[in-house]
Amino acid sequence: MIEQIKNDLQDIAETIKAVIDIDITIMDRRLLRVAGTGRLKKKIGLSAPKNSVFEKCLKSGKSYFIENPGGCTECIICETKTQCDEKAEVCFPIIIDGRAEGIIAMIIFDEDKKEMFLKKRDSYKNFDRRMGELISFRIKEKNMHHKLEYKSTELLTIIDSVNEGIITIDSNNRILNLNRYIKEKFKLKETYLINKDVSRIIPEKIVNKFQPNNYYIEEETVTVDFNKSRFNFLLSVRPINFDKGIYGAVITFKDFNKLQQSVFKMDGKNSMFRFKDIIGSSDVFVQVKDQVKQVAKKDMPVLLLGESGTGKELFARAIHYESYRKNEVFMPINCGAIPETLMESELFGYEKGAFTGASNSGKMGKFEIAKDGTIFLDEIGDLPLHMQVKLLRALEEKEIVRIGGISTIKVNPRIIAATNKDLYGMVEKGQFREDLFYRLNVIPIRIPALRQRGNDILELSQYFLDRYNNIYDKNIRDFSEKVKEMFLEYSWPGNVRELQNLIEYAINFEKGSIITSETIRRRTGKFNDRVVENESLRDMVLKYERGIINSFIEKYGSDTDSKKLIAKKLKISTATLYRKIGDEKYQK
Repeated sequence: MIEQIKNDLQDIAETIKAVIDIDITIMDRRLLRVAGTGRLKKKIGLSAPKNSVFEKCLKSGKSYFIENPGGCTECIICETKTQCDEKAEVCFPIIIDGRAEGIIAMIIFDEDKKEMFLKKRDSYKNFDRRMGELISFRIKEKNMHHKLEYKSTELLTIIDSVNEGIITIDSNNRILNLNRYIKEKFKLKETYLINKDVSRIIPEKIVNKFQPNNYYIEEETVTVDFNKSRFNFLLSVRPINFDKGIYGAVITFKDFNKLQQSVFKMDGKNSMFRFKDIIGSSDVFVQVKDQVKQVAKKDMPVLLLGESGTGKELFARAIHYESYRKNEVFMPINCGAIPETLMESELFGYEKGAFTGASNSGKMGKFEIAKDGTIFLDEIGDLPLHMQVKLLRALEEKEIVRIGGISTIKVNPRIIAATNKDLYGMVEKGQFREDLFYRLNVIPIRIPALRQRGNDILELSQYFLDRYNNIYDKNIRDFSEKVKEMFLEYSWPGNVRELQNLIEYAINFEKGSIITSETIRRRTGKFNDRVVENESLRDMVLKYERGIINSFIEKYGSDTDSKKLIAKKLKISTATLYRKIGDEKYQK
């Protein structure tokens, strides 16, 4: 500890020497001399002799007054007692927090000073003790100052590390300090706004809310115009309370735009899809997945084509999360679900007061929120023509202007569009802009319909069965063979979405451990056997009969008693039932 004020200690020693004309020396805890006057000055940096009075003073924490150095009992084991040139001395421990951290000593080398020294021993002992206490206080003061400096540096480092703006002001609203975030955000020089009125940054109407006894605002949305740039913040104000008074306030700024982006990022992570999560192993589907994987890391527009319910959004999400933009916002926009009157404000945002009912703080558009991410334009064929012009400009210029605004906002999202319509036919009819079509149609990929994917239907069925078993706490093991046959024969106009909804229904209403055709038919009549034009009437009748008999067997069983019950319900003889079951055509 003593080393912290080494330079001060030499000044203290020299001052004492000048006042009382007695040499002074100061030792640290290691018994190294850190200060000295007269002939002791050249010994600074050297250790005290072993077993000296200094060592005893440090270990015991007691003071010593030596009248005859080298010849008294205190010096009997000192290694330099025979070479000692001291005539008298007094030494006191320097106590800090109850522990001896060093010693201070007065030493007489002249016989003519010794007599006076011995005569006033009590005064010199008291003076030496007071000097030790002075040094102790100085060290404590230095330690406290060091701790305060450290805490101040630590606090400033923390404040500069926070990813939001922090400004402190005094009771006259003058800026005392601002953190790194504010300096970088507003491109400020180090001390540019120090001692300036805070209204240089914060709108006057907000500053007018500051009251000497009421510096308190909770996350109010504010727009700050500074150096020809506009910023949106959530602003909070808290008073600085000290000594029963309010001496100013701390103002925090949270980037409202980034908060919105964070919400979308977190929401996106909760619905993150990768290619491994997209179910399907049929040749036609694997081929499409491989094709999409190839373009995922290439930052170019993709147009996903296919019927409704084929999973175009899942592919769009997979492309995003396999691309270098995966840590940015994925923004799905359903062009067919947004009213035409709101389309522009939803895409590009608006400034405060842009129209009746507009938010006082304005609003970010989806392009601004996802400016470095991926925008998925679903049902792009439903986008109105006048919006197609504005969308094309945003894609070409990589900038937008909010409704009611004049400044441009740079945006550079990757665009993935999707449609179930014939865009080329719409272009020929003048229903879709040709220039926008070619801007989007850089990499067209067609997602196959479910009916084209063969056994993927059963693979997906099992996936949804497991999923809804878990959600609804059910234990349905499988589908009956009849249901599997029905699923493979059905055309699935609603594709995967229709399959998913149907299985969710069946999970809830199936009473057994296997989903039966009866439960499926109860949900929809679409699964009655289809009429196939190239089949004969006899084949169609046999297929219909087979379906009815198989559904009864599924329900009542296939043992002898069950067959008698089935024959009775169908109002045929048991022999006729056995004959129909035994007919080869019923085994197909």
